[in-house]
Amino acid sequence: MTESFISTKDRIISTAIDIISESGLSSLTTKNISMRANLSEPLLYRFYGDINELLVDVVEYYFRFDKSIRKTIQAKEGSCVEKIRAYVEDYAIYYENYYTLSTLMLQYEELLHNPATRELIVAGASGRKAYVTGLFQDAIDAGEILDRYDAGRMADAVHGFIRAAILKRRFTQEKTSIKKEIIDFIDNMLGLLSTKKYGGAV
Repeated sequence: MTESFISTKDRIISTAIDIISESGLSSLTTKNISMRANLSEPLLYRFYGDINELLVDVVEYYFRFDKSIRKTIQAKEGSCVEKIRAYVEDYAIYYENYYTLSTLMLQYEELLHNPATRELIVAGASGRKAYVTGLFQDAIDAGEILDRYDAGRMADAVHGFIRAAILKRRFTQEKTSIKKEIIDFIDNMLGLLSTKKYGGAV
């Protein structure tokens, strides 16, 4: 592949993400993409046969850092609680730096109804849930947090809060950064569940 091919394809994906973030999946058309990216529609069709093909790349782009984040957390020394916090913090930083990408989390339902993206969304979201569940289970097994709730419900609480924080920014002028809001949440959550004093400093 030539460098121009790579950069043009990345520009198309980035433009698609911006359009979805601003106007929803229904606004993702070849006409809107070509106008926004300053590309001709024929050129767009050289890269993607239709919108569904593009959506596949958009979803893959959305989940692309998952493996590297997990490897970083697995290699990290420290307690299980520290690993949970580090994992959530990595995503908080990621979403803070690329807010439009984070809004794809609000499109799960529609993407699940699309045969082209359904399996990717199921695999990606299930993979995140399973990994965070494992982190919480490790912390329970190590006696670092209380088992008031099972690990899966705690993982749901984390992902649910992140989604709520993203959604809130769609209809309010939230002044707190998304990174701060998410990190404050996980610190409070871990503090309440901790079997020892935990102040968020790791």
